[in-house]
Amino acid sequence: MTAHPPGTTEDPTVVGGFVPVVDVGGRDGSPARRREIARAIDTACRESGFFGIVGHGVDLSLIQRVHDVTVDLFSAPDEDKAALLVPPDDPTLRGIFARAGSVSAAEDITTSPDLCELFTMNQLGEPGVAEVAGLGDAYDVWSRPNVWPERPAGFKETWLEYYRQVSDLSADLMRLCALGLGLDEEFFTPFVDIHSSNLTANWYPPVDTDPLPDQYRKGPHSDWGTLTILYQDNCGGLQVFDKAGDWIDVPVVEGGFVVNIGDLMAVWTNDEWVSTKHRVLAPTGEMARKPRVSLAFFHQPNWSADIECLPSCQGPGKPAKYAPTTSGAYLLQKMESAFGSAE
Repeated sequence: MTAHPPGTTEDPTVVGGFVPVVDVGGRDGSPARRREIARAIDTACRESGFFGIVGHGVDLSLIQRVHDVTVDLFSAPDEDKAALLVPPDDPTLRGIFARAGSVSAAEDITTSPDLCELFTMNQLGEPGVAEVAGLGDAYDVWSRPNVWPERPAGFKETWLEYYRQVSDLSADLMRLCALGLGLDEEFFTPFVDIHSSNLTANWYPPVDTDPLPDQYRKGPHSDWGTLTILYQDNCGGLQVFDKAGDWIDVPVVEGGFVVNIGDLMAVWTNDEWVSTKHRVLAPTGEMARKPRVSLAFFHQPNWSADIECLPSCQGPGKPAKYAPTTSGAYLLQKMESAFGSAE
């Protein structure tokens, strides 16, 4: 699938369905093209909260490199990874998280421990960022430095470049979201210019024994923030819960990403956009012997960003459902729900 040249207004939805695929190429072109893409995103977010994107502009060779160094990291001996483990009392999750349970498990669903390990970093853990991020009383915790492995070579540099490129993509997607919601396209910009987004690798090792009946690679859950931009390899297994109450497969789009909105965006939009539960199935047969890798950029607004019902999502007969909060307070509440304490 190729990007549209500037000035074209062809339908950007190249694959329809509950999880459509939207070609966001040409979004730097005419205002008409941006409006068409924004309309397609708005439609997907009202229907399922999930859509694939192509024409995103992130360097495909970089995606391959970050995939490769991530596989090398998790394939290292356990003793090499031990120094990278997240301490039990660290809510930032920076480093390797390998404890039992699901980090983002749905509050109303309990399952057996996920067959998954994580590696996470956040730009707040890089020098100089936290100092200007408005963390307030949370500074001492959320300014903790990222935990970088010494091997494989180039891991840190590759991850930081990927974070930068996906961060740029998220900024443009937020502008398109604003257009789709009937707002000025720069509406969200001051809320996300020093964002609190995690980049997390999900490592799903080969499964040597039959999983428990209620065990998944990633149990049913919804995401917490505004947008998730997900790269997944070709092993598959991702499913979303549709309006009919069925779990349906999310296809792998070669060279593309899967984007979904999180709970905070649903709150911000007064539930006009939906945050949908999803899961990753435990594999069987030949696929059980293959590891799976995905890279999730969990976009979270600036820590101090005020979150209250958007003006285009309320009005006569449509009052705000949620009390105003801040991005940081909302994240802390989610962390406390998942772990019992976020401080």
